[in-house]
Amino acid sequence: MTNSKHTFKYQPNLASSLIVWSWTLLILMIGIVWWLETLKFQWPLLLIFGLFIFISAIQLVMRRVTVDRNLIIFSTVFNHSWLVIPRDQLEMITAVKGGIKVRIDGNDYQFLMPKKSRNQLINLAQND
Repeated sequence: MTNSKHTFKYQPNLASSLIVWSWTLLILMIGIVWWLETLKFQWPLLLIFGLFIFISAIQLVMRRVTVDRNLIIFSTVFNHSWLVIPRDQLEMITAVKGGIKVRIDGNDYQFLMPKKSRNQLINLAQND
């Protein structure tokens, strides 16, 4: 493996993604209901829509997997080194429908990823 860093975007497993994105969409729904109730523009409404866009962008940008030499690092929104896996401790990384499944110390983690990113990550993780 080369010394370069590779970064990929991911989302948590399906159940966690549904919960997180439901709370995010709730912010949008509150803004839409408020807008329909008042039927005129108000500055707090703009702040609610801005908050929705900001939180959505943070959720999309901050969740990433970084492969750097001997480490695979999964970053979340609040914890930038949530799961740090030395490649020699990686028991299994395999493709599943819509993402990857990783096993470390008997614990299974599942992440949603695009097919191209998933295949690149698996190749990087398995090749020395």
